[in-house]
Amino acid sequence: MFTKIHTYLIALAIILAYSCKKDLGNYDYKSVNEVQQFGGVNDTTAVYGSQFTIKPILSFTADNGADTTKYSYEWAYVGPNGLGGDKMFVLATTRNLNVKMTLVARAYTFYYGVTDKASGVKYRKKFTLTVQNEINEGWFLMTDVNGTARLDVISRKSDGSFVNIIDLLKVTESGLTLKGKPVMAYTYPTGLLIGPDAISYGLYLGTDQGTTKIDPNTYKWTKTMDLSYEMFGEIPVGFYAQAMKARNNSSAYMLGKGNVYLYDRPVNVYYATPINYIDAEKKGFTAAPFLGSDETSPVLPLILYDSDNRRFVKHSGTAASCTTLPEPAADKKLFSFSTGMDLLYMEFVRFNGTEVFAILKQPTGTKRFLARFNISSNEQSYYAEILATDFDKAEQYAISPDLAYVFYNVGSKVYEYDIFLKTTKLVVDKGTNRVSLIKFHVFRSTTKYPEGNKLIVCSYDPALPEGINGKMELFTVPPLNADLQLYKSFSGFGKVQSLTYRER
Repeated sequence: MFTKIHTYLIALAIILAYSCKKDLGNYDYKSVNEVQQFGGVNDTTAVYGSQFTIKPILSFTADNGADTTKYSYEWAYVGPNGLGGDKMFVLATTRNLNVKMTLVARAYTFYYGVTDKASGVKYRKKFTLTVQNEINEGWFLMTDVNGTARLDVISRKSDGSFVNIIDLLKVTESGLTLKGKPVMAYTYPTGLLIGPDAISYGLYLGTDQGTTKIDPNTYKWTKTMDLSYEMFGEIPVGFYAQAMKARNNSSAYMLGKGNVYLYDRPVNVYYATPINYIDAEKKGFTAAPFLGSDETSPVLPLILYDSDNRRFVKHSGTAASCTTLPEPAADKKLFSFSTGMDLLYMEFVRFNGTEVFAILKQPTGTKRFLARFNISSNEQSYYAEILATDFDKAEQYAISPDLAYVFYNVGSKVYEYDIFLKTTKLVVDKGTNRVSLIKFHVFRSTTKYPEGNKLIVCSYDPALPEGINGKMELFTVPPLNADLQLYKSFSGFGKVQSLTYRER
């Protein structure tokens, strides 16, 4: 039985149904202008530091898309937010993407968005963009250009070939401007650093006005990358690092202004109080500018030379000071560790196990001597006067890790001295060019990089324009005093004063 309410509701429904039927066709329905195709927007790769372009071919349902004022565009990607998570970033708001790629090398989820301004409807195409860093491995050269430091790179590409990157800091818009004369370039795996930059690989650059590291992947620089942020306590005025040497994959020694410091990251010990101090004597000493240690072993000690007292000393473990070296037994003694001589050169060399080679000079006189001893046992293996041609005029030195030959240069000439036969051979003559550096580079991965036994000779041509007159040659050193064999040659950069290799 229906009530009045039921009757009312039925009548209302009939009225509404009739009204709707009557209204059919009174509205002007318009179809939305859709993006049918995103041609040319696919998974792709880009090279960090290079120009990158995508030119989409768009197809619409209502027009040909030629009038770009009808649309807005967006290139967005998902990236780290710096807090351990991700967020969306907008890279560009143009129809075509044409940018210098500054994103860190990795794979990114990208979205290309097109919005029809009339309808407000947005259409997006998802794709993956993989950024590769072609400047991620190779020789990093601290060069001199008109008396000022510049960082040039001989970059190893993915196919094994090399290409010059002149003035890397400018090319990558690093934010760092080097001031002063070049002093050093050094790299080592630091482990995760404490601080705002959290860099796990140290790429250090040094001039006579300061030392800093830069991001090893983007080459960007911030003030907190300065070496002073790794030092604790009072820093001497005008301080800069003359040399750095890793002790293992997280700790390192650093030398500057006659002082030596240790940074031990696992126990959070910063470069602080100098370790060039003999605790038994309660007295410090001036350290010669050489660090005699194995860059891959935290167990072996560091050998230093006390310039004040003309003697070898050592540092072990995380000790706050050094100790003197005990003299060998008389029947095994070749020289005294308190030599009484000046140190001209010292290097840890992987010859005959783990040895230190030191070139010494009489304080009054012209004679030079070579001393060799085991870095761990202090066992002495060699001591003799160096009877090489014009050795008293030598400017730089390098020791062959395989054959123990002593290489040195006098002006544009490079000589090889056989310490066993006591013979000298002229092996490189650069003529009117000048030699700026000779060395053997120590690689951590000796299996991947066979160049550790190659003699590196860097030179420059004074007749060529500054900044492109530098040259770097690597030579194979054969046994039996045979002629050097050219292994690789690079040119077209500044005058090389120091170099390192960025391993991968």
